[in-house]
Amino acid sequence: MDIVIQRGKTVTLKSLPEYSIALDGFVQGPAIDDDNHRYSFDHHAGCSRFSTLSSCEQAWTAVMLGLDPSNYTIYCNDVDADVCAAIWCLKNADRCKEPLVSKLIDAIGKADRYAGAFDVNGMKKIVEWICAPETESKKNGDYEKLSDDGLKPILESILHRIDSFANGESSIEVSKQVLNSDFKVIKNESGWALIEVNDPHALGAIWASGFNRIVVARKQSDETIAYTIAKRSEFIDNFPIHTIFEALNEIEPGWGGGSTIGGAPRNADGGRSKLSYEQISTVIDDILINGKQRKTKPPKVKK
Repeated sequence: MDIVIQRGKTVTLKSLPEYSIALDGFVQGPAIDDDNHRYSFDHHAGCSRFSTLSSCEQAWTAVMLGLDPSNYTIYCNDVDADVCAAIWCLKNADRCKEPLVSKLIDAIGKADRYAGAFDVNGMKKIVEWICAPETESKKNGDYEKLSDDGLKPILESILHRIDSFANGESSIEVSKQVLNSDFKVIKNESGWALIEVNDPHALGAIWASGFNRIVVARKQSDETIAYTIAKRSEFIDNFPIHTIFEALNEIEPGWGGGSTIGGAPRNADGGRSKLSYEQISTVIDDILINGKQRKTKPPKVKK
């Protein structure tokens, strides 16, 4: 089984060769092409996060329903826990039926699908430990500098941790894991909050603090900003995610996501958004206060 990592890349399912599996946004939206053995296990574009399985849940389910992934090439544009767990399932199809594996995939999948909105069966600390290689790289400002090949050690480290948990050997290391909880509220007006974080997995703590409509900003070492725009669920109103993405795309192409969460462009060089907090706030407030897209000329992106 070959694994191809191409940071930030998106393609159509038809452009992939036979026996291909695209994960978590490499192809936008879930898709099945049985005739050519091409599949997209995605839960971002064109679907509801409430009812669409995460990528690792889709991979696990496909294997449980008879997919033999041994001859497939796997494509991904990131190596977060959802992607890594999906790859683990595809590489270890014979182990997917094990109770510990099922429990972990359920926890990682729901944590990713609902952006940490609630703890899944007391598994939060385990999921944070699984994610730590990616999380620490982002906190240290290294992640965005890594090449496609440079992302492979993070993938391998997360796969190793999943092995350790599935083998019942992770309890001592998990006990040392510190849960993410630090964040700074920059703005909390008009029914939404702009929140600055250093840890990309602080969403759970933010939701637990009572916020339901958020823009999370994490400044990167390349001076771009990794923005996440989210609402707690589809059942939270007055925060039209897709309208916000459309407005931001008029200024800076590449914004997008699913029904409850998405964010800034993911560029091949690891860079994210060049928009300032003020620019983001202006766009969102205009939509929420005026109830429609901006009529005035949007602010320019900083060069």
